[in-house]
Amino acid sequence: MNFNLNNLKDMLTGKDGNKEGGNGSSGGIMDMISKLPLDQIIQKLPLDKLLTPEFMQKYTPFQSIGELLQKAGLGTSTDSADKVKEVPKDQLDTHVSQNTQFGSLQQMLQKAAEFYASRKGGQ
Repeated sequence: MNFNLNNLKDMLTGKDGNKEGGNGSSGGIMDMISKLPLDQIIQKLPLDKLLTPEFMQKYTPFQSIGELLQKAGLGTSTDSADKVKEVPKDQLDTHVSQNTQFGSLQQMLQKAAEFYASRKGGQ
């Protein structure tokens, strides 16, 4: 199942046509992030649009998702965000919680989705 990136901002802000969450409260993709298992979230989200170098540099000590994966021993510095789909989630989750401000990979993805929506909101 693919995710329609064109509607990501609307889903984040609750403007996806659903009555619930219309004021920016939980709805759409934020509900998905908070309710679905991590494996399903990773498969459905456009990770390359969320885990950008800009996001990683602002919110983590890493320059890119590739560097995070490399430091975790799960990839190389040139890996793209899609590599996240292939690595052991428990190891990545532990690395994220020990080396970033986030308590889990799921929390980092939620912040990345918020960051993406805030950047797209100004366009």
